[in-house]
Amino acid sequence: MSLSATPDPAAATPLTAPSRVAKPRHGRSAIPPAARHVRGWRYFAGLFGGEHIAATEFVIGVTFVTMGVGTMELLLGLLIGNLLAVASWTLVTTPIAVETRRSLFSYLEQITGPYFSKIYNTAILLFYGALAAAMITVSAYAVRFAFGLPVQLEPYPTSLAFIVITMLLGTVVIVVAARGFEAMANFATICAPWMLACFVCGGAAALPMLAFAVTGDTGMSSFGEFLEVAHASIWTGTTPEGEPGISVWEVAAFAWANGAMVHLGLIDMATFRFAHRKWYGVFSGVGMFLGHYIGWIAAGLMGAGAAVILGKPLMALDSADVAFSVLGYVGVLAVICAGWTTANACLYRAGLAASTLMPSMSRGKVTAIVGGFIVIAACFPFVAQSIMPLTVYGAILLCPIGAIVIAEHYLLPRMGLTRYWSRYLGQSLNPAALITWGVSLAFAVVVFMTGAISFYFIFIPEYLIALVVYPLAASYLGARDTWPADEARQAAREEALAKFERKRLEEFGEDDDDDPSQEHTARLAKWLLVGAGAVLVFMIAFAVRLVVTAPDGEALVVMQKDFFLTAAALTVTYFLLSMAAMRATDGPDSDDG
Repeated sequence: MSLSATPDPAAATPLTAPSRVAKPRHGRSAIPPAARHVRGWRYFAGLFGGEHIAATEFVIGVTFVTMGVGTMELLLGLLIGNLLAVASWTLVTTPIAVETRRSLFSYLEQITGPYFSKIYNTAILLFYGALAAAMITVSAYAVRFAFGLPVQLEPYPTSLAFIVITMLLGTVVIVVAARGFEAMANFATICAPWMLACFVCGGAAALPMLAFAVTGDTGMSSFGEFLEVAHASIWTGTTPEGEPGISVWEVAAFAWANGAMVHLGLIDMATFRFAHRKWYGVFSGVGMFLGHYIGWIAAGLMGAGAAVILGKPLMALDSADVAFSVLGYVGVLAVICAGWTTANACLYRAGLAASTLMPSMSRGKVTAIVGGFIVIAACFPFVAQSIMPLTVYGAILLCPIGAIVIAEHYLLPRMGLTRYWSRYLGQSLNPAALITWGVSLAFAVVVFMTGAISFYFIFIPEYLIALVVYPLAASYLGARDTWPADEARQAAREEALAKFERKRLEEFGEDDDDDPSQEHTARLAKWLLVGAGAVLVFMIAFAVRLVVTAPDGEALVVMQKDFFLTAAALTVTYFLLSMAAMRATDGPDSDDG
């Protein structure tokens, strides 16, 4: 899962909704603002490409190696799991987001009341807070490496200097999250393509060394040779302790669960409420197959290659050791940037969630307070070492909420029950929603404690249980009743929105016509972006050259050193071109006032 910053304010700030909508619950406009500001497909392809290429990919890709997954199990499992994730965004998240044009946090408050929203925001605070701490730790690993400090392999810190570095880095993250999120979001957008290039280059640079260690030859001439090398030195099917690794279905379940809290859990309604059409969820595939497929595989190659280069077991290395071994200081910079940008976005979201719980304090002050606790947690490497289970815990914790909303929106009307019944009753907390969430989590805890099914599968039956329990509980707690006047007003509002949507589609049949991301884009900026893209292509080609042309082990070492210098020069060039393109793009906006 990758939760980097996004330049879209609406996508980045949905957690403010509960505090805003709690008062005027019955006086909203029939046409939500998102319906007037829809975006075309290019926006969502770019957004997912940037949001799911981040620091977590370094950790997850390497962790798959240590979990003993087999090569074909990994390749096939990631394919299945990422396809399921794209299907979830396409069939579950985007349709309801487009139909309502509202974020989950706004819609959930209407369904369950403000008190339930506060409970939910507490869960969001815990999840994103833990993820922010893990990402600060990942960045601290890279800074630790630059200063020559010892690797942090224990669950607790073993170096006072590492604690100081983590505290200083965390302070920077807090300041940016509290005051400068927009600038950091823009920086993250620039970093995303470069980080993907770093993953690909790192994997390509590691392959010849792995091939040499296995076959005595640095080159590979076929996919079959790649599979042979991968099975022998990377994804072997057994753990470092000699135990059988996880199965193809567990890999698939993890790849699906990694983003389940935002697609099945509907958090990404905040993003897709701006979608031009309901099928735009397919563009999540850009992030899934560039970040979660290519990124995880490349990170695994990098980890195994680093272990061979350094002559140490992979368990004795952290992300900075891995990145430096195959990419030089460009790799260290990639780890720092990836961890920093992801931590900033996660802390920002955690701060927004906390601000709904402490409305009397400013968001910046609340973010700083939350950030203080997060930075303390970041000093403990255990948090970063738990990235994979953390993302699954997030799915288990938050997915039932998405099932409750889906059941309210689609199932209740089909069962002859009244949608928004709790609101019509004037309840501040929907008891059926609370019971459903409690039952779902209790099931998850029991299954986890007994080991009845694999940890990675728990969120699936849990989600189905919530879909069943909520309508049953609602039917006994008030959804069988009717409120003709309230229902008539709601139906009129929904018809007004539907009429507006039909008119919009008639007037703007082509997606690009109403895509604000295409406005004021200077011709100079386009050429600069083309140049930046060409730089990354050349950087990848130079890395692939190592696989194709290195004649022997000694020549490979020399060529790798040349690649380190070339990659550093190309990285500087890329950032100069990208930042110049951003300034050129923003220029006309400033002129227009």
